[in-house]
Amino acid sequence: MIIDVHVHLGWDYTFDEDFTREELLEKMHLYDVDVQIVQPGTCHTLAQVQAQHDAIARLCREYPGRFYGMANPSPHLSEGEYRAEIARCVGELGFVGIKLHPLAHGVSPASQAGRRAFAAAREHGVPLMVHTGAGTPFAGPVQLISLAQEYADVKIIMAHCGHIILSYESATVLALCPNVYGDTSWTPGYQLKHWCRDYGPRFMLGTDHADNAGTELAKIRTVGLTPEEQEGFLWRTAQEVFWLPIGPQAR
Repeated sequence: MIIDVHVHLGWDYTFDEDFTREELLEKMHLYDVDVQIVQPGTCHTLAQVQAQHDAIARLCREYPGRFYGMANPSPHLSEGEYRAEIARCVGELGFVGIKLHPLAHGVSPASQAGRRAFAAAREHGVPLMVHTGAGTPFAGPVQLISLAQEYADVKIIMAHCGHIILSYESATVLALCPNVYGDTSWTPGYQLKHWCRDYGPRFMLGTDHADNAGTELAKIRTVGLTPEEQEGFLWRTAQEVFWLPIGPQAR
């Protein structure tokens, strides 16, 4: 079983990148990925993100058990718009998580706008993924410590674990916050191996871009993890965090 917790679908209005369904399906079949959790590209208006959320929902309906959605409206929408779109995604479209992107949306996680994502994750009982790494100071992993402790009942995923340049901050977060997890994308393999042994099976495959799928899988399989540790990275931790209704239909 392979679960990829971090892929995108749609045009990214911050990074000018088009994440296509053809790329998702191609790499899913090429690398035998069973399940992908799909979030929009960065959107700035309500209409933009609703269109991308709807496209993700159609993909999930077309391939049941293979794709699940993650909501990512801009936290700079009005509070009412933000809360309503999260409620629509989780309650009506069946999405399984929320994303906060401090770099792409220019938001501090601890700000009034950033805290909406934490409150929404708590309200709807779903995990929250937060971009970390590029985009200091807002995207520094240590920015999450006080929030993760305040929202100790929310499962929080550090996307990229600080990338490379801020990855050492991630160890501090992991040591202090047992409700914080990490995805593998853009993270050094040797650090993932050490963290897995120091802080337990709290890491999940994340590719971020379809073109990274082979690289991220090779990293997990070649860095020196035991078969049991690899299983944690490839699907077991993701299943524990997201409680996906997966089974034979995922093939």
